[in-house]
Amino acid sequence: MGIEDKKEIETLMNIVINQIPSYTNMINSEHWDVNLDDCILGMVYHSFVVKSTDYLNNKRIDNKQETNAESTFEMMNLISEVFNDRLADIKQEIISSLNS
Repeated sequence: MGIEDKKEIETLMNIVINQIPSYTNMINSEHWDVNLDDCILGMVYHSFVVKSTDYLNNKRIDNKQETNAESTFEMMNLISEVFNDRLADIKQEIISSLNS
């Protein structure tokens, strides 16, 4: 996985971050009895991991690359790295969305 993959994963992260207001509206409209920050962060994480994993798995299939433990760990490491790098942005967007 190279720079192109990381850029695509970062783009997926931007898409997921832009969904935070929708997640906030959904939770508020349903009146869920949950910790809003944790719930929204969980929704962001889940959505990001699903989108990123789908992208990387489809790319592996298209390129006829072998799937093994090492490639799976490499994929998950990239996804975790991008998520962790953007954690401050995610938290700020959650706070902003909850305060609006």
